[in-house]
Amino acid sequence: MEKKNRIALFIDLDNFVGFCLDDDLPLDIKKEIKKLTEHGEISIRRSFGDIMKLPISEARKKELREMLQANLIRHEDIPYYNGYKNTSDIRLAIEAISVAYTHPDINIFAVIANDRDYMPVFSKLKEIGKTIIGIGSTKTTVGELYRSACDIFYYHEDFGKNEYGVRKSESTVADDENSLIDVLIEKVTYNTANGLKTNQSTIAAAIKSSRAVDFTGYSSFQGFGDLCRLVEKRGMIAITPRHTGDLDPVLSCNSQENEAAIDNFKGQQKAQQAIAPEDMKRIYNSFIKTKLSLKNDFPLHTQREKIYKQLDILLAESESYGGVGLKAASEQITKMLAFDPDDQSSVFKILYSLYRSGCFIVRRTEDNYNPILMSNRVAMNYIYMDKKLMESLIKLFKWDSEDIKFDPSRWSEFFIGDTSYSQIAKFAYNYL
Repeated sequence: MEKKNRIALFIDLDNFVGFCLDDDLPLDIKKEIKKLTEHGEISIRRSFGDIMKLPISEARKKELREMLQANLIRHEDIPYYNGYKNTSDIRLAIEAISVAYTHPDINIFAVIANDRDYMPVFSKLKEIGKTIIGIGSTKTTVGELYRSACDIFYYHEDFGKNEYGVRKSESTVADDENSLIDVLIEKVTYNTANGLKTNQSTIAAAIKSSRAVDFTGYSSFQGFGDLCRLVEKRGMIAITPRHTGDLDPVLSCNSQENEAAIDNFKGQQKAQQAIAPEDMKRIYNSFIKTKLSLKNDFPLHTQREKIYKQLDILLAESESYGGVGLKAASEQITKMLAFDPDDQSSVFKILYSLYRSGCFIVRRTEDNYNPILMSNRVAMNYIYMDKKLMESLIKLFKWDSEDIKFDPSRWSEFFIGDTSYSQIAKFAYNYL
């Protein structure tokens, strides 16, 4: 009889509750538990965090404890040592390594968290032959580096979206998805021309070996079979089952209809590439303005620098009385800099994006959009903050760009006025 996989599940509860509040996701993991049982038997279930300090009502804290108990999670309360940094991540890391050596038969480690601090732990576990399953919040908030550090990755928004109606962007195929369509067509064409197999599993394996990718986490498809059906729907390939119920059909793209659809697809790509640089900058500005619901154009680099400097002053002044709310900070900065009142929405969105990027030490409140800003995590560094803001906007663009071509140089010119951020923009788009 085949030996069943054994799984150890660890939850950074502070992190989990934090991203659920930020992204309006359900405080429940029953669907994650169900999914994990498809991989094996969950032998160890642990969570770590300070429930008493969580910024939720007492009733919701009670529901949270009941949810953990219902899913057989053994919770360990880890009190905050100070008001800024929790220690549950350290405790989780130690426990995971301990389990790896004291229970060598545990071969899969699942972690529910968004924290990139766990990447060294994942690396060590992989060194000793363990499989890592990561579970994070949403596709727009989980960085590519963190996701790629795991062997398998799931998103909490996908488990909650049907039952809880979680908001999810329904974008069309993004540029990185188009590149997979390109390579799919190339592999099918190459194998056909050289008399090689073109069944679905063979093509999938060839793409994975050359691209080192999986086919999950995209807005338009969830898996290689979905990708093939999407491309078939667009007329670029044909899928032919060899018999009823065939799970490994043959792919082809040699009909006149397929060739015409492929030519049209490639023509659209070339048209995107032909857009003038100034037009691309206007397109990027329009995208950000629309997605952030701004009344005026996105603030220029010089304006953003003024916002950061005024924020620095405001945080210093508010330190003696426990910080300032994010909404109040945006109002005060707008008035202090004599901006147009309609620019307050831009100031708020900039501060909120920086908060979501981890630039501040905060105290959460019941209002997810109005945490108390207490201080900066590092000494005020305007260049660092501007780069973090750019990264968050690029992640938004990557997820919901509606087929707009991403050009790192043009993005840098739009964002900072020159091409000096081109390499940073390219890295953020490809890996974050």
